[in-house]
Amino acid sequence: MYNRMRMFPRPRFIYVSPWLLAAATGLLVLIVVTFALSNIQREKRLMTNALVQKADTLMRVIHSGARASYIADLRRGNWNIEPWYEHVQRVIDHLTDDPDIRFLALVDARGRIIAHSNRGLRGEQSTFRLPEALRSDRIDTGTLIYQVLTTRREGRIFEAFRSFIPYRPVMPPMPLRFFRKRTPADGGNTLLRPNPHTRFHDLEGDESRQHYYVAVGLDMRAYDRTLSRLRFQILMLSLAMLLVGVGGWLSLAAVQGYRISQQTLAEIQAFTGLLIARLPVGIIATDRNGRVTTWNRAAARILGVAAEDAMGREPGMVLPRQLQVFFSPVGKEQDSSGDQGREAEVRICVNGGEVVLICYLIDIRDKENNYMGKVLLLSDVTELKAMEKEMRQNERLAAVGRMAAGVAHEVRNPLSSVKGLALLLRDKFARSSRESEMATLLVQEVERMNRTISELLSFARPASLALAPVRLEELLRQAARLIDADAASDGIGITLTLEEPLPTVMADRDRLSQVFINIMLNGVQSMEQGGELRVAARSGTGGQTVEVVIEDTGCGMDQETMEQVFYPYFTTREGGTGIGLAISQKIVSDHGGNIRMESEPGRGTRVTIELPLRSGEEEQGCDREPCA
Repeated sequence: MYNRMRMFPRPRFIYVSPWLLAAATGLLVLIVVTFALSNIQREKRLMTNALVQKADTLMRVIHSGARASYIADLRRGNWNIEPWYEHVQRVIDHLTDDPDIRFLALVDARGRIIAHSNRGLRGEQSTFRLPEALRSDRIDTGTLIYQVLTTRREGRIFEAFRSFIPYRPVMPPMPLRFFRKRTPADGGNTLLRPNPHTRFHDLEGDESRQHYYVAVGLDMRAYDRTLSRLRFQILMLSLAMLLVGVGGWLSLAAVQGYRISQQTLAEIQAFTGLLIARLPVGIIATDRNGRVTTWNRAAARILGVAAEDAMGREPGMVLPRQLQVFFSPVGKEQDSSGDQGREAEVRICVNGGEVVLICYLIDIRDKENNYMGKVLLLSDVTELKAMEKEMRQNERLAAVGRMAAGVAHEVRNPLSSVKGLALLLRDKFARSSRESEMATLLVQEVERMNRTISELLSFARPASLALAPVRLEELLRQAARLIDADAASDGIGITLTLEEPLPTVMADRDRLSQVFINIMLNGVQSMEQGGELRVAARSGTGGQTVEVVIEDTGCGMDQETMEQVFYPYFTTREGGTGIGLAISQKIVSDHGGNIRMESEPGRGTRVTIELPLRSGEEEQGCDREPCA
């Protein structure tokens, strides 16, 4: 048989409301989703801005490149120049090498293509639609407007638009006749021949005032791939954050649960320690190495060994020999299916007195049936055994009393007849005659036998007590004075140690005096070679009793003799009647008290008389009826 104890309770965080857990999880998910969406929007803005910057750069390159090409032709003095849109086309042709450019185009307000990265589309109507906001008067001509177009064939295209202002010369055009060309021959100017491809109506007139727009189409596949990759990364980062958050919450919950478990365990250990310390049963526990780990107050009180002197040591070093056998290595690893509890009654000697213990041994094993140690439970049954012994003694005394009452009743009537006859015979003879002396002796013997029968009858029926307040210190001093002469003749000193003031007890003064004198005389008679008789009186434990201790330094008694000293007519002294201690015990018992005797051969005897302090109701009751 072994104990299995659950030492660790379930953590309290397991019992948290599910609504609270759902709210915490929802808040964490909301934070993570908000973070992910914010990051995705920020990345989209950054990438869109990058596309806008690239489109803006391409537009500026087209505008600047066309103007630079146009001015370069003018600086070379070649007035047979190409139209401005040809310069734009030339710049566009140079920029189409970029693989991310889907198209570059220059269109007029009606959507007709003036220049295009695909030359074959020049002069045709554009496939893209110009934004209406581009034609608004509230929009600055330098403002870039973009849109995202999704096509089934080509996917998504980023389209950007901006107004385009062609480059125009600062000076107005002059007639051809005023233009001459320097020649080395005449050193003068000659008229320039007109170039049939030069069309000034493109630079001036109504057509020169119409609006043009540059359009840039960028491939968004790289953008989409990057955005998908960013979304995946942000998703992974969000999941990681979510996992970290959940892990952190679980960690905090685990730490809180651990703290609660430790606090609960500490409370359980404190409660268990207090319970073990306060139990009236002695508890001695050892670990698997055979070292003492538990030694409570009851064990220290019963065995007379402090816990500090026993903890951490082997049982054989601190326990009496009779208890060491319980912790022997034999049977240490018994099978759990067998009966591991062993119970035995042990008698040990502690501080010079015998202590009777009921011992119960338990092998402690864990849930895997591994040996963990032993626990020995000690129950002090010394007083219980003494009470059992006293009960058996009282039963014997009662039996003797009943027998004595029957015998006395049968003997007393014939004795009365014998006494009457003896008195009659004594009166028949002269007082100096031998017959008169024999009759007188017969009367005396009959009276002595009658007294003996009266003493026997005192065991058979309760004595009538004349209760009154008695001061024990006065009674003890009086008894000591009565035996002082006998004690002094034998060289015995009497020492009185009386606590003053002693509580007043309700008792029969004459009978208590008889008890004290009888016990003191027994003590004096046991000290044939002189000695000391010590008499002490004090209040009992709890203030409910008064204790009187009479101790001598005489020859003492062995255990066998002590078990019979209160039997009627048992005596070890020559000439003794053996009735004194029996009567004393009866008187003390009639007062509701108790008498104990302790003795060792050669070391004297100690008699303790314990008398109760009666309440007022009990006192009145004892005045009305005899106390048993």
